[in-house]
Amino acid sequence: MMIADTAGILLAGGKSSRFGSNKALAAFQDRPLISHASALLSSLFSETLLVTNTPETYDFLNWPMTGDIFPGAGPLAGIHAALNKVASPQIFVIGCDMPLVREGLVRLLCQESEGWDAVVPELANGLEPLCAVYSQRCLPIIDSNLKGGNRKLYRLFEQIRTRRIPEGTLRQADPKLVSFENINRLTDLETLAVSLQPQPLNLS
Repeated sequence: MMIADTAGILLAGGKSSRFGSNKALAAFQDRPLISHASALLSSLFSETLLVTNTPETYDFLNWPMTGDIFPGAGPLAGIHAALNKVASPQIFVIGCDMPLVREGLVRLLCQESEGWDAVVPELANGLEPLCAVYSQRCLPIIDSNLKGGNRKLYRLFEQIRTRRIPEGTLRQADPKLVSFENINRLTDLETLAVSLQPQPLNLS
């Protein structure tokens, strides 16, 4: 069943400086990394959008696309561009470098959104703003922040009604929290691929 009143947003605006090349196109389980996230969102949301400033790179996805209104202003600008473009009252956002996001986790976050401006996972090491829900009510505040030169996502959560979902609740939908595995370096991709390989049986 599709998730109502929400658009699925994929951000592909990073420079991949630590990776050494465009990580969105790196091969993971025989597909480009970005294809894992796009397949999930397509299966859950009737409205989808890719935020990128190089749309020709991702023609193979056959997705609607839009560019940043504030180029070079980071993920906050991507969220801003998405909220400006979509018709849905809220968006669910993930980065293109998160190939293991679980459907149950997405549904959990979206179900918690009523009455809140944002719903954000909170792990032991902090918030996960790029696997989160944002209401259209955030748009004027984000717009004001970007116009004022403030690109910090974490400041936004102090300015809006933010529902923080604790780790214990998140584990009900994703016991190992694999949804938050993201790829910054080539070694991250290699390590993740190895960790997902079937382990040999110990017959001794």
